[in-house]
Amino acid sequence: MIAVVVVTHGRLSEEMVRTLQGVVGRVPQVAAVSTLDDDPEIVQAKIRAAVERVDDGEGALILTDMLGDTATNLSLLVAGVSHAEVVAGVNMPMLVKAASARRSMGLRELAAFIREYGRDHIFWASERGVSPNGAARR
Repeated sequence: MIAVVVVTHGRLSEEMVRTLQGVVGRVPQVAAVSTLDDDPEIVQAKIRAAVERVDDGEGALILTDMLGDTATNLSLLVAGVSHAEVVAGVNMPMLVKAASARRSMGLRELAAFIREYGRDHIFWASERGVSPNGAARR
């Protein structure tokens, strides 16, 4: 099964993984890495260690918070020497879907699917005319 590693600023990755487990229960082969350490070498080593810890040989999908930031740049360095793909812009729908979809597709296919899934699950909810109870507003 493809592993999932979430790498973000602050403790966002840890909280996203905790939320994932609250939604779907215990999820194997998922790790969180924060970029709280100032030293990029330490953060890169943590990302590499997380990938090695959760990857069973099928590869790892690394989900980061923002393209061009430290989390993504260091993840790309790790992906360059690992069997991993990096998708930037993680949101909860992406993470929840990755936890289930990773069983049924290859790594590159999963990366492309999760990117599109994340895009498709961003909504301007008030513009769509939906009330808090889910009923259409008039």
